Order: sequence, then C-alpha cells, then structure tokens
Amino acid sequence: MKSEELNQNNWGVCGFVAAVQAANLNHKPGGNLAADTYGTLFPLIDNFCRNHADRSAELLDFSKVFGPVFAYKSLKEVTDKMRSNHAMDEQVGIAMTAAAVSLLCKDLGFLNYDFHATTATTNALNLDKPLPYKNAIYGLGKRDNQSNYRYGLLHWVYVDANGDVLTWGKKGADAVRALKDNGYDKLTHYLPGLS
Repeated sequence: MKSEELNQNNWGVCGFVAAVQAANLNHKPGGNLAADTYGTLFPLIDNFCRNHADRSAELLDFSKVFGPVFAYKSLKEVTDKMRSNHAMDEQVGIAMTAAAVSLLCKDLGFLNYDFHATTATTNALNLDKPLPYKNAIYGLGKRDNQSNYRYGLLHWVYVDANGDVLTWGKKGADAVRALKDNGYDKLTHYLPGLS
C-alpha cells in the first residue's frame, strides 16, 4: 500500500490518516503501513486511545461536534465499534484536536510536533494556490461554519514534500478537487517542517 492510498473510508479518523501519511513519507518508525488501510489504522487508533486515556474527555467532546452518531460515552466504545468493522464502512470516528494530533506525531517519532493555530475565524484558504508549507499537516475548516469550536477545525490533511495534498485516498489535483467539493475554504492549524 502506498501512503497516498491510505483512506479513512467512512470512518472519521482524518487526524490519524494525515499523521500516518506524514510519518510514512518522513521514514518515522511509527509510519509503517500494513497491507490495507484497516490493518494500518486500527492498531494505531486502538493503541493511541489506550495509551492516552487522559485525553478521552477532550476527544469525546470534540467528536460530538460532528453529530449524534459520533457522541460516545468512552473511547473504548469507539474502538469496540471499529474492531469488527474491517470494511471501514460504518460511521464511527474520533475527532482529533490539534493537541491530540501533536501527541500522535510525537508518538510516531517526529521531533517537532506542536501545531500553530491560526486562531482567526476568517483565515481564508485558497485551494487554487499551493498551501504555504510543504511536508506539513494542516487543519481545515469552512468559513460558513458558524461553530468556532477548535477554531472551526473540521478536517486534517497532509501536504507532502512536493506540495501535493493527500486526503481521502487521493493525491494532488484529485485531493484538492475533493476538498473544494466538500466546501473546505479555511485554514485552522498547521504543523510545518516535519522532521
């Protein structure tokens, strides 16, 4: 499996996907890919939830922003639903805050892992231009989203060293088109210069 093929399917786990793609393409020890997406993501998600149970309130609270289907009582409830869903076709997920993705990046072997928040509610993202940093993880949102929860963060993507966006199993122009089609037009967080 290639890094750009890593896809969250119907799961809400974009923070994990972006971090694993970054780790894989930066040759970090935690960035190894299995033969399929489930084999790559589920063990990582399960391990992260067990090792960072102290983050459960933060992650569960943020997950609720994405609707009642993502309102869980515990992280174990989430991982139990994922465990038997090898096709990754059920709606299940963990919304990752910037602090949680930073912690995941540290776990995956990155030396710099602290995100910069753009904090303003109007940070326009023009996907017709390259994103400002290569080899970076970005948090994206939608300017028409009235929620300013976590600065309007709704989705995580990785931009590789060539400047190609990776998301939803797509790369480059196909990924950018998918982001545009889904209304992403706001930059909320970024972690440049991954090493």
